Amino acid sequence: MRWDGWGERPGDGSFPEAGLRMLGDELGLSGRRTPPVPLDEVGVAQSRLPDAARAALTEVVGADRVDDSREARIRHSAGRSYPDLIRLRAGDAAVAPDAVVSPADHDEVAEVLEACADQRVAVVPFGGGTSVVGGVEPLHDGFDSVIALDLRRLDSVSVDRTSLTATLGAGLTGPEAEARLQSRGLTLGHFPQSFEFATIGGYVATRSAGQASTGYGRIDELVVGVRASTPAGDIETKAVGGTAAGPQLRELLVGSEGVLGVITEATLKVRPLPRERRYEGWSFKSFAAGAEAFRSMEQAHAAPDVARLSDEEETRLAMAMAGSGSAAERAGKAYLKLRGHERGCIAIVGWEGEPDDVERRRSLTRSVLREHGGVSLGSRPGQSWQRSRYEGPYQRDVLLDHDVMVETLETSTTWTDLLMLWGRVGDALRMSLGERGTPALVGAHISHLYPHGASLYFTFLARRETGAEIEQWRAAKGAACDAIIAAGGTITHHHAIGRDHAPWMTDEVGELGVEVIRAAKRRLDPAGIMNPGKLLPDEEG
Repeated sequence: MRWDGWGERPGDGSFPEAGLRMLGDELGLSGRRTPPVPLDEVGVAQSRLPDAARAALTEVVGADRVDDSREARIRHSAGRSYPDLIRLRAGDAAVAPDAVVSPADHDEVAEVLEACADQRVAVVPFGGGTSVVGGVEPLHDGFDSVIALDLRRLDSVSVDRTSLTATLGAGLTGPEAEARLQSRGLTLGHFPQSFEFATIGGYVATRSAGQASTGYGRIDELVVGVRASTPAGDIETKAVGGTAAGPQLRELLVGSEGVLGVITEATLKVRPLPRERRYEGWSFKSFAAGAEAFRSMEQAHAAPDVARLSDEEETRLAMAMAGSGSAAERAGKAYLKLRGHERGCIAIVGWEGEPDDVERRRSLTRSVLREHGGVSLGSRPGQSWQRSRYEGPYQRDVLLDHDVMVETLETSTTWTDLLMLWGRVGDALRMSLGERGTPALVGAHISHLYPHGASLYFTFLARRETGAEIEQWRAAKGAACDAIIAAGGTITHHHAIGRDHAPWMTDEVGELGVEVIRAAKRRLDPAGIMNPGKLLPDEEG
């Protein structure tokens, strides 16, 4: 991934000119362009890795795998959160790690952790670098030096076709894992928006959810076994169907975000590669009507694998940016207006599997959606979504060039509280940004369904406050997170805690819950070297 944004090269992303004009009008943009500074102008401090630590690490992985070059350190200095990108684009990599260390396998990971504990060097596990919550920021947190532990060489694959499981190395990216599974006629079915660059270890360490998780399940539902190296030793859980042997250590490691140790491989459920995929669009008169349809669909066991419902504002923005002015588009708008859906909400639903099963489940889904006033839009919206499903991060880079603040956050709650939480978070974002003189556009969608509730994924856009971008972001993020907690939602559904959500961790699990995690960290990471400053709130005093 390129050092200053998403994709592999500058210019990978695009944004419709009509959409830019609309945002310019509604957000009050000046038309100014602010591209990232060149790589050779990025400020980086000198490496502070002590000679003794360098020698110990070199003995484990070899001299060429302890990289303290300027570019390597910059590329491992941040994830892809809004504050990360603002700092990088401005040429600030002051928090870059002191070196990038690349072990070859589990045993080398264990030896690296031992050396770092002995030398008091902080360790930040690094996969694809796609965290959007500050999860890979190389914080020193009292240590003289910090390394990024690049796990990309941990790329093993072992498949048990009979049990339908695959044991995958933590450093495999989503496309690499899928290619190697699909060559065996299998799929993990996990396709988050970060799929192109995120890794298996990152999925598991953050409890990731894919775009088809309503059908396939979140990553934590797919994990049957995990192997991890901690400064205190190794933990490996059995990849069996079930066990009653006490609280599950697997659950302690899944979602641990690198603060306890390093997940080196995971055994995951896989499925036969689907022979058919069908995606289509539907319209509802309102977000409330669509949400009720989705609730009924899920509770009637009629949900598809992909289920996504945009609210009115997200639908308006999406349609404005996708508009072509064609005769077919005009006819479609006229049809929706005739049906009372002129200001309605778009849903995308999709099924994957054997053709007969896809058709059976599709019939069940469509029946429920029609009962709740849904209007079928056919396959074209679904095909369009499938083509563009990974475009969001690329488009964000383009908007940043145009001085647009664009950020996302997500939560989940019960069906009872879903509309209340949706309203309060949207209001909090609009009020926070409006008070700063930067009116916001706020849209949201439902994207993961459960019998008792669903997730809500918000996107908000505003004019960037030049020179105060981080303060502007912090005010909006804080207002939204406070509103989520007050409304009873979870502080994160699938982006993890990282650094950005840590202040709300006590609200999420309680003071005793935080202390339980701290106790596990003290036992597994006695020197406190693992991913400092993440997951847990700062200790008072």
